[in-house]
Amino acid sequence: VFPNQIEGVKMIVNKTLSSFFKVSHTLHLSAVSPSYYRFHVEHLQSDDCSKDKDAPALIGEMDSSGSLNAHALLHLTEHVRARTVFQTQQSQFVTWQFETEYRGSDFTAAVTVANPDILRES
Repeated sequence: VFPNQIEGVKMIVNKTLSSFFKVSHTLHLSAVSPSYYRFHVEHLQSDDCSKDKDAPALIGEMDSSGSLNAHALLHLTEHVRARTVFQTQQSQFVTWQFETEYRGSDFTAAVTVANPDILRES
């Protein structure tokens, strides 16, 4: 007798502000699961001339609870790249990760530091 309950409504708005900068808004309203809002931003390269080169990539996403996911990838030289990842949950840092990678002609070497605690020296 009762109609089937729909899960909800999801609206996504994407906007390309330039050839290298994009933003996205996602709104999910639901009667079954928790509703949320997400803001996503990407900076992929500095200009059209850098498409042939390895340009920096910066990606971040924040939701309505204050949780943040952020990634940065930088090509320092032809053989060396650095990457960072940050993740928070409701304004508390959950994950910090720093990685440097060297690519030789026949090998790859990497150093990763995960969740450093500078105050406790760990």
